Amino acid sequence: MSRYCKTVLFFLGALALLPCPASAQNPRVIRRIEITSTWSEMGGGPGRAHKESSPSATDQPGSTHLVIHRQGEVYLRDDHAVDASLVAALAKALSAPAKPEPSLDDLGVTPAWLKANASAVAKHFAETRVTNNGPVHERMLESTFADPVTVNKVVPSLFDKRHYSCADCGRPILLVKVAVNFEDFTTLEASSSSRFPFMLPWRLAGTATDTTAFNADISRAIAALMPEKSTNRARLAGENLATELGGAVMMVVEHQAQMLDVEGKTGGTFHTLRSRYTIEFATIDNYGDPALRAPESKAVDESQEPNLHLQLQVADPPHNFFDDEVSLRIVNGNVVGVDDFLQSVPDFEKLVLSVSWLNQYAQQHPDVRYRLDFVHTTSFGDAAKSVFAADMQAIGRDKVMPAVDAAKGGVALLMVGSGAEESDWLIFPDQHMLLWRYFQTPLYGKPSLVKWGPANFEAKPCAKLQNNFVHCVGAEITPDGKLKHGE
Repeated sequence: MSRYCKTVLFFLGALALLPCPASAQNPRVIRRIEITSTWSEMGGGPGRAHKESSPSATDQPGSTHLVIHRQGEVYLRDDHAVDASLVAALAKALSAPAKPEPSLDDLGVTPAWLKANASAVAKHFAETRVTNNGPVHERMLESTFADPVTVNKVVPSLFDKRHYSCADCGRPILLVKVAVNFEDFTTLEASSSSRFPFMLPWRLAGTATDTTAFNADISRAIAALMPEKSTNRARLAGENLATELGGAVMMVVEHQAQMLDVEGKTGGTFHTLRSRYTIEFATIDNYGDPALRAPESKAVDESQEPNLHLQLQVADPPHNFFDDEVSLRIVNGNVVGVDDFLQSVPDFEKLVLSVSWLNQYAQQHPDVRYRLDFVHTTSFGDAAKSVFAADMQAIGRDKVMPAVDAAKGGVALLMVGSGAEESDWLIFPDQHMLLWRYFQTPLYGKPSLVKWGPANFEAKPCAKLQNNFVHCVGAEITPDGKLKHGE
C-alpha cells in the first residue's frame, strides 16, 4: 500500500475516534421554565367586552404564574410531574426559525379542518348575528368557510388590529412571558401582548438577535404546559380559532351579498364604473357628503335624498395609495351623474398625485388610509364648503376663504386615516394643502396627521362639532411639504 493511502486511512480512522459535537450527542438540558400570564380589561363597562376579545375571560383568573423545574430526571410543577416531551417541545418551538407572517399550515388550518368546522361555524353566526339588518347568509357562509383559497385571503385580517376595534367595548390587556433556562446557563425568552389568535406574534430573545415570530407552535407548546383554566390558555391553544376565522369570513360573505343586492338595484351603474375602477364597497342610504357628520349635515340643511355611496379603487397605477369615496344621487330609483363623475374625478385624482411629498409619505406608510371625497359633481362640495367656512370663521382663520373661492371648485378634499384617527385636508390646484380638522378622542388612537402631530398645530373647537372630539385648525402646508408658521 502506498504511503499516501496509509496516510489517508490513518486520518480517516482518527476522525472516527473524535467525539461528536456536544449539540448532537448532548442537547441542552432544560433546568427551569417560568411562565407568567395575565389578563385584564380596560373600558366598556361590565358585559361590554369585544365579541372576539376573550370568549373565556369569565372562566379564567386574572393571572397565572407557573414554574417548572428539573429534579433529577423528572420535571415538576407544584410537586406534579410534567411530561418531559412537553418540556422538550417548548424548547424546540422557541429554537425553530422565526416565521415572518402567519400561514394556514402553521395555524393548523387544513382543508379537512375547514370542512369539518364549516357547518358549526355557519350555524353559530346564523343564530347569534344579524348583518345589514337581516339574517346571516348561512349556506353561503358555510361554503365559503370550507374554501381554503378564500380563507387564506382573510387570514391576514385576523392579525390586523382594525379587525378587533370597537369604540364602546372593553379592551382586553393580555400578557404572556416565558423564560426557559438551560443547564449551560443559556436562556430562551418569549413574550406577547397580542389579542390575535394564538397570541401571535411572539417577541423572542436569547437567540443571536431579538426577533418577531408568527410561530403558532410556541403558543401550543406553552398552552400544553398550563393547567386547564390558566389565564390566556384557551387563546394560546387556539381553541376559538374557528369562530374568529368565521367572523372574518362572514364579513367577506356579507360584503359580497350586499354588493350583489346594491348592483341589482342600480341598473348598469356597476358595469359602467368597472371600466375604470374596482368597486370595493357600495351601499344605498340617505346620507350625503361622506366628509360631513350628522350635526353638520343638519346645520347646512343637506338634502336627505337617497344616495349611492361607493368606495372605488382605480385599476391602473400609479393611483395606488388612496380610494375614491363617492356619493352619487338617486332620483326616481335611478343613479344620476355617473358619466359626469367619470369625466370630472380624474382631475382631482391627478391633483392628489401631483403632491410629491404626500405621495412619498403615503408609500412609506401603507398602513394609513387615504380617501378622496367626491360628492355628486365635485370633490369639495357646497355643503362641505359651507361647514368649512363656518369652522374657519369660528377659529379666526376665515382669511383662507378667498383661496378656496379662487379655485372655482378645483379643490380636492382628502380624508386621511379613519374613525378616531381621521383628519381632513384640502389640496389646492397649486399643490399647497390645508389641514381643515382632525378627530381625536381621549382614549382611542391618535390622529393621522401625515408627518406631523397634534403639537404642531393650534387647534380650536369647530363651529358645529364642539363636543365631538373634532379639532379645527386651518393650517397651510406649502407645495414642498413645509408647515407655514406665524400667520
